[in-house]
Amino acid sequence: MNRNIFLLAFLAGGLSLLGGCAEAPVKVGDNHVEQSLQDVTGLTTDDVQKAAQKSTMNLWDVYALAVKHTETLASSAENVEQAKAQNSEALGAWLPQIYLNDTYAGQSSQYITGSASSLFAPPDNSFYLSGAETIFSGLNQVAALQGASANIDVQNYNLRNQSRQLLLNVANAFYNVLALEEATTAYEKSKELNEQTLEVEKKWQKMGRSRTADVSNTQAQLAQVLADMENTRTQLVQARENLSTLANIAADQSLASDETYAVPAYTAQDAETKVDVRPDVKAAQSNVTVADAQLLQAHGEHLPTVAVEGQYFLQKDGGSPTADWNLQLVASLPLFEGGQIVAQEDSAASKKRQAEMQLSLTRRTAFDDVRQAYKSLIQSAGQTDAYQKAVDAYQSAYQDVLHDYKLNLTTNLELLQTMTSLENTQINYVKSKYQTLYDQVWLKVATGELPKMTAYGDDKK
Repeated sequence: MNRNIFLLAFLAGGLSLLGGCAEAPVKVGDNHVEQSLQDVTGLTTDDVQKAAQKSTMNLWDVYALAVKHTETLASSAENVEQAKAQNSEALGAWLPQIYLNDTYAGQSSQYITGSASSLFAPPDNSFYLSGAETIFSGLNQVAALQGASANIDVQNYNLRNQSRQLLLNVANAFYNVLALEEATTAYEKSKELNEQTLEVEKKWQKMGRSRTADVSNTQAQLAQVLADMENTRTQLVQARENLSTLANIAADQSLASDETYAVPAYTAQDAETKVDVRPDVKAAQSNVTVADAQLLQAHGEHLPTVAVEGQYFLQKDGGSPTADWNLQLVASLPLFEGGQIVAQEDSAASKKRQAEMQLSLTRRTAFDDVRQAYKSLIQSAGQTDAYQKAVDAYQSAYQDVLHDYKLNLTTNLELLQTMTSLENTQINYVKSKYQTLYDQVWLKVATGELPKMTAYGDDKK
């Protein structure tokens, strides 16, 4: 029998299988921002390209490169792609299944007993189409489609939530680097002041105007500053490496921040009203829908399954006389399955209760996140303002004490105490300032204002 048509169909099927592999929804490493990323981050291709060309980057430049040059969001985008494929698979269950079949049966011409007889049917060689259409299968098809659609929502919300978490991680690492850099600069200035003071004291010691204890105190203070500076430099190296890994930028990339901070113009209660639109809460709500679909599917296992099956023969050699086509209606009703369906219902019901509890926990956690972010921003902004005033006061006090010290009107101890207070206050101010900037980003992420922006550079301060 000539079966070239089957061979061609087989090859066509193989080619269609190879052609069915979709491209990656998000490509890592290039500067092109796919639509799915633009929707959840507000960034465009132009934003990323501009960021990549800058010699000194701000927070939003680093975030733009993290979005496109790390695997974090690309991996979440793949989850969306998988959910869409599952939805297509669920939709396909409603459509008929058609196959092209070829069977070839052969047998020996030698016999253990007897001999060949025309009464026996020759081997059956068939070339035919077979098809099946499931009319009703409990509630499997409805539940599968409902669950797959809800799962797309889950993964889209998770992608949006990942963009929020990525921004928070980048902001934390970015401001930590800047805080350590400014702290290092403060220690270097303190080191210079201590060295200058020590040089003066050594001269005065030779003249009898300074005691040996004064020199020793300054040397001890200088040693402490050097130790603190070295420790800060070590932390800075680690912080830069962390940011480099997170955003895939050079470890020595020049960074700068021009953001300003301000207390929110709304109340904490106003901020809490935005909890239910957060993507993590939305994802938890959609997970309840997924669990509900699974429970529906389990209930449907008690119902009958009805399908139409048929065959259409294109060619048939040998065998018994066979009609060129056949059609049959098949119905099946479960009567006893050893309690498996009841067990599936119990399991699905439990999973739904878990999903509902997870939704409740996610909402409470979101409320707490908003409250903490709001409270932290108010407190850190107040502390930063206070430290700024303290720095100004200590700088003025240091100049006065230094003037009196040069005139031998005050002691070495008082000068060292003033220098130490100025140094500590400057470092506390730096830490508080960058904590405030981070808290500002945190609150906007917690309330859903960030990271999605309408245009690069807008609403980012």
